[in-house]
Amino acid sequence: MNRLNIAIVAVCLVVATAGYLVVGKPGMPDDPMAERQAGLAEKIANAPQTLTPAETLSRLELATQQNPKDPQPHFFIGEMLRAEGRPEDAARAYQSALRRDENFVPALTALADTIVALSGGGVSPQATRLYARAYELDETQVRAGMWAAMGAAQAGDQEKAEQAMRYIYNHLAEDDPRRDRFRAMIDAIGQGAEAAPAPEAAPEEAPAE
Repeated sequence: MNRLNIAIVAVCLVVATAGYLVVGKPGMPDDPMAERQAGLAEKIANAPQTLTPAETLSRLELATQQNPKDPQPHFFIGEMLRAEGRPEDAARAYQSALRRDENFVPALTALADTIVALSGGGVSPQATRLYARAYELDETQVRAGMWAAMGAAQAGDQEKAEQAMRYIYNHLAEDDPRRDRFRAMIDAIGQGAEAAPAPEAAPEEAPAE
């Protein structure tokens, strides 16, 4: 099982022992919901790798009802929908996750990625803000920071893009292999080929959204 499947199963396990609905569900057999969910709970406990996408989605939908404030089930529904080639539906699921926690970094980056894919590769102002917020919340999200900088460059704000790239560069470890890549990008975006300032000279705040 890949990491996504493992994470989804973990969320399913959280709701496996919870109470079950007693109404039917469109697209599923006509058994009572409680019986179906009990069967799925047993499968999760004993053979999670055999879950079908429909069964996994059913468990995640149950989780959204039993844990209405939890962004994770909505996020994983989005991941499943995106993997199925349904980016518009995935975007709505990510937005549902962010309505429950506006600072849920996985949903911020996933929604931004989906918006970029839907636009054919362009980094819109909305995607730029999402990437920038994800990096602001978690500076290990270097890829998000890079895409935020590229969004600024595509919008014509070369100075902001260069500042963002330099900030990320200065916060990478000295032995991080990505530093060379960022140096090249800084040179391409910035106003010259001078080396970025030493890390101790980095600005105090992350790039603005």
